[in-house]
Amino acid sequence: MGKRVKESIYSDLRKAIIFGKLGPGERLIEIQLSQQYNCSRGPIREALSKLAQEGFVEIFPNRGASVAKISSEEVADYYSLLALLEGKAVEWATPNLNQKDFALLDHIQKLLHQSLDKEEDLRMRLWSEHNRSFHQVFWVRCGNRKLRDTVEDIRQQIFRFRYTSLMVASYNDYYKDHEEIIAAAKAGNAEEAGRAMVRHIERAKQVLNDFFTTVPTF
Repeated sequence: MGKRVKESIYSDLRKAIIFGKLGPGERLIEIQLSQQYNCSRGPIREALSKLAQEGFVEIFPNRGASVAKISSEEVADYYSLLALLEGKAVEWATPNLNQKDFALLDHIQKLLHQSLDKEEDLRMRLWSEHNRSFHQVFWVRCGNRKLRDTVEDIRQQIFRFRYTSLMVASYNDYYKDHEEIIAAAKAGNAEEAGRAMVRHIERAKQVLNDFFTTVPTF
């Protein structure tokens, strides 16, 4: 079976989890999925393994796989904590940013804008990669390694929900948020830059909260 078909199975299952068609705790039985996709169990096993690495699926020895569980309350708590930490990261980083840093942020914004023209799966992948690079500038320049480590740990915990926040919201809103953060940082207004980052993350939190309200499966 070709790589494209394997990727298609992975992408299809991921979307089903993101949009709540496959709910938390729901079992993912290899033989049933192989019948559904008219393929052997090998590609199914590969897709489930990849989804497990990304936090979408849990695999239990001798029990198979199921959709990873996490409550909407946990997600909200993670995003609230993330807003506080990343807001401080931006505030602390702003006095340390130089022209090279701002050039990098502007370049990342261009890459994010270019990703909007891609097909859905590629757009999400590129946006996620470039978005992480954008936020990482502030983690690195804030001068606090423990903050950086904590933020990265939280972002790993909510990996799958960051995809949901992209798929059901406007990329342009997130892009404009970034522009506000950059503008405040360039002006040397550390507190406003930090507040802009808090608003940015709170937007994603609200998007997810609205989604959970319409798809109450989490």
